[in-house]
Amino acid sequence: MSPIDNPVIVAARDIIRRDDPERLAGPDSMSLHYTVCPARADAHVFEITFTIGGRIAAGEPLRFARWIPGSYLIRDFAKSVLRLADGHGQPLTKIDSAGWLLPAADDGLTLRLQVHARDASVRAAWLDRERGFFNGTSLFPYLPARIHEPVTLDILPPAHAEGAHWTVATTLETVDVDARGFGRYRAADFDELVDHPVEMGAMQQVSFEACGVPHEMVIAGGVPFDETRLREDLKVICEAHLRFFGAPAPMPRYLFQTALVDVGYGGLEHRASTALMATREALPMPHRAIGQAGADGIERSEDYVTFLGLCSHEYFHTWNVKRIKPARFIPYDFDREVPTRLLWFFEGITSYYDDLTMVRAGLITRDAYLELVAKTASRVRRGAGRLVQSVTDSSLDAWTKFYKQDENSPNAIVSYYAKGALMSLCLDGWIREASGGKRSLDDLMRDLWQRWRDTGEGLAEDEPERRVAALAGEAVAERLSALLDATGDLPLEQALNTLGVALSWRSRGGSGDVGGTAAAKAAGQPWFGAVLGAGDGGARLVQVFADGPAERAGLAPGDVVVAIGGYRVDKGTLDGWLARHDGRAEVDVHAFQRGRLVVRSLPVEPSPTDVAVLGIVDEARADAWLAVSEA
Repeated sequence: MSPIDNPVIVAARDIIRRDDPERLAGPDSMSLHYTVCPARADAHVFEITFTIGGRIAAGEPLRFARWIPGSYLIRDFAKSVLRLADGHGQPLTKIDSAGWLLPAADDGLTLRLQVHARDASVRAAWLDRERGFFNGTSLFPYLPARIHEPVTLDILPPAHAEGAHWTVATTLETVDVDARGFGRYRAADFDELVDHPVEMGAMQQVSFEACGVPHEMVIAGGVPFDETRLREDLKVICEAHLRFFGAPAPMPRYLFQTALVDVGYGGLEHRASTALMATREALPMPHRAIGQAGADGIERSEDYVTFLGLCSHEYFHTWNVKRIKPARFIPYDFDREVPTRLLWFFEGITSYYDDLTMVRAGLITRDAYLELVAKTASRVRRGAGRLVQSVTDSSLDAWTKFYKQDENSPNAIVSYYAKGALMSLCLDGWIREASGGKRSLDDLMRDLWQRWRDTGEGLAEDEPERRVAALAGEAVAERLSALLDATGDLPLEQALNTLGVALSWRSRGGSGDVGGTAAAKAAGQPWFGAVLGAGDGGARLVQVFADGPAERAGLAPGDVVVAIGGYRVDKGTLDGWLARHDGRAEVDVHAFQRGRLVVRSLPVEPSPTDVAVLGIVDEARADAWLAVSEA
């Protein structure tokens, strides 16, 4: 059966095109056309031609997107534009940091621009001799008055010698492309155009089908790895999500675009693909297994499990964020901040299901999953920001606080990802308890998916509470509502007990103790009260925790501690030297503070009990939680 005839794919296309009857119009009907060429790889410059058909009034604005959906920060992509001129080489008149004025034209206009592309993140664009990558928001200007018109895009091959081996990987709809993927693509509008990033280069490829839907991962900067292991594990994850939400799938095919780097980690979701960034250690080693065995008996390294969790997270976004989304995001306004209180729901619930799906699918054991939950609980508890900021304020402040973190962030903010995941766990427990185990968060998510399929509408800001009330009763909804706007700790102990799991807390075992396990070397030893980094001749304070020993000693981020009790220390030895003074009231600390050597008295105090430890106490309830509920 060909992909075109596959009934799963046909049904998916029906969903995608439900509100877009003109989508299949031929390319001749398109009046907006882009051509992108990786023209100057050594200078990291893309050259773009933008052809605008029809009459253009004098002074009509042309703009660049100021942010990219899924990453809630004004990034002003226009800053990377090197030159923007009309077809005669005349520069356009600039009106602000992201806008220009178009000249009058009776029969269309051609614009040419150059964009510098050397942002290695998943959010922007990159070009060198080895690889090209771009999100459309980084390269393509748009006309606000015509943002909903269909567009075509020509992707040209590079001219440099290495480019002879390049191929194109994108989920844009093809019109006429060659065997390498260069040629013409189309999109229903600007929103769709920029929601299909493009990867170019000599890539490794891993292909598979999940529930009848073609899937592919392309890998740039790759190394030898176990292709079979990666293919099989991705297939398990994707099929688990597809079965969770039910047929048909929301996309005709899916693409994981992965860039391997020396340092970095992250992903950005799109409607039929995701852009991922991870280190080379994330891929499974060929011909040998290193790490803990999953429930299926197969060993996987910690780095690889983390990467699979990232893949699971971004794939779940195909439903939750790319379809089910805040009403404020329909349509996207690319020119300004679009705050919503619902990021805790969309990122938090996705963060809850990414690892939960892996344990349900057998890729990790129950104990390994509980350790991951415990690490999240520990991370939230050891930040004083949880006492200052609610999870809804964290959502609203994403544009100014979460994406602009500084040295004081642990004391000022709480992550809507991490606390949102714990909120989701609590909500799951409450729904199960209120319904006598007949309902769960699974039912809420499937109800929201069915709602989107029926209406295509976004969620109002208070809709999660109203939906929970309909599913589990007013009492649960009121409980949720109260915690959404509250600061402080969540009632995790009670929620986990409902799920058959006991939660206890132990003290931290040194600055590198990330939590999650029952035992820790030197647990309860004195703590310094700071995040440490390598410093010039000592230990640099990266972040200082509110009301901790370092803060009360007058130390601040950026200080470099060089001695404790008169003995030299660095990042690796500081904890040990501090432990030697256990039982004393204080100890002298020598540090360089803005270049000046100072001596401070550090209180010697036991580490706080902020490390969560989870264990199953009721097998039946835990089994019910860690299995997919019936649709």
